[in-house]
Amino acid sequence: MILSLDALSLVIAGLLGAVVSGNNLSACCGTIIGSRMVNRRSGILIAVAGYLLGLLIEGPKLFRVRQAFLPSETSTEIFSILLATLLIFIGGELTRIPLSLSKSLTGTILGVSFAIGTLQQTDYLILILIFWVSAPIVATALGLFFVRLDDRYSVRNLWVKLSLLKIGLVIMAFLSAYVTGSNALGLIAGVPSNQPQIATVAVGIGSVLGVFVLGRGALRRLTEGIYSLRYPNAFYSQLLGAGTVELANQLGVPLSTTETVSSGIIGSGLASKMRVMNSRNVFLIIASWVISPALGLLLGYGLTLVLGRP
Repeated sequence: MILSLDALSLVIAGLLGAVVSGNNLSACCGTIIGSRMVNRRSGILIAVAGYLLGLLIEGPKLFRVRQAFLPSETSTEIFSILLATLLIFIGGELTRIPLSLSKSLTGTILGVSFAIGTLQQTDYLILILIFWVSAPIVATALGLFFVRLDDRYSVRNLWVKLSLLKIGLVIMAFLSAYVTGSNALGLIAGVPSNQPQIATVAVGIGSVLGVFVLGRGALRRLTEGIYSLRYPNAFYSQLLGAGTVELANQLGVPLSTTETVSSGIIGSGLASKMRVMNSRNVFLIIASWVISPALGLLLGYGLTLVLGRP
């Protein structure tokens, strides 16, 4: 039973990597596709390169989440965490809402930790909650500020400005994919504590497959469902998303690239006049940030009670 659970956990980790790569495609290359700068295929290739490099180079930094809240997890608990998170993301795909992997998976880990009585790292949990609350607020405010600043003080030569923005957008798209690989995919790979190297390979393979198959609905909702992105809006939202998540990476804090980029887009959209934004889609995206960790907590707790410790 233990061996079969380990094998199933690796399969689910790979599937979860696929689902996450599809959902986060909207945050990583949605800005460059939504601004019509590159086609879908080119954007996907940029995302794949970033995902894999981020997972391999900085992904282990996010192992801290599992280590802090579940220092001695069992195969049953590993299976419960991954299964609960996968179920949440299947729901996200069916509703075409870009859900937060970092929040749902962290919530699931916390639910399992609470169920077995090992939830003790309160200082670290407070740090995570501070990032979760402040990051979207700061990103929204800075997105609004930077776009207005750009409108007032940017280079007036249109061709020079467009050339600079195109180069910057490609770099930012890659960096967003990189921090997604290190944060979200690294978080997944760190759950199977008994086989982290094999799990990293499984998650990497899954992310490559998933990015080519999944994510179309979330990509369309983020890039076109809120408002039509201009180059400056796309650049600043991408810059804020990548920068914020990379800061979180250095502290071992799980933070959603989708959330930070979406917040930057919303802020830059407010600077471009709120009437051109789709308020319903904005509400759905924001609601998903709250629902994801709550569902993860409940499912992780419930599965742990049902399956029990061996």
